[in-house]
Amino acid sequence: MSKTIRDKYVQYRTNPDNDARSFSHFATMCGYTLSEVKDAVAHDKDIEKDILVARRNKYAKRMQKIDDALFKSAEDGDTRAADLLYRRFDGWDPKVVEQTTNFYNFTDIVKELRNDKPTKSGGRGPFN
Repeated sequence: MSKTIRDKYVQYRTNPDNDARSFSHFATMCGYTLSEVKDAVAHDKDIEKDILVARRNKYAKRMQKIDDALFKSAEDGDTRAADLLYRRFDGWDPKVVEQTTNFYNFTDIVKELRNDKPTKSGGRGPFN
């Protein structure tokens, strides 16, 4: 089964280096006319989504290695890696938490425990 112009174009665009290249570059490279390429892909509403899915599939194994390294760093005590993991996988944003809750962030809790100063609630320590 031969690939369609659309299929070849999606494959071509899975390489980010081809993002800035024009339809005419693709047409010349693959032996199509410019009008054939435009007719096949220019008005396709789903083509950008399909290109993104193809890119993600292409790089999935490499991303897994990066994620594994990030987990390893976090497990070894790298707090920046842990922060990034929470942001990446849970969509966590500490600024949103601070703005939308009355809870203390971890840094504030540690500071208050070291200084033993009264908290916002008037008691001693972060949980009174």
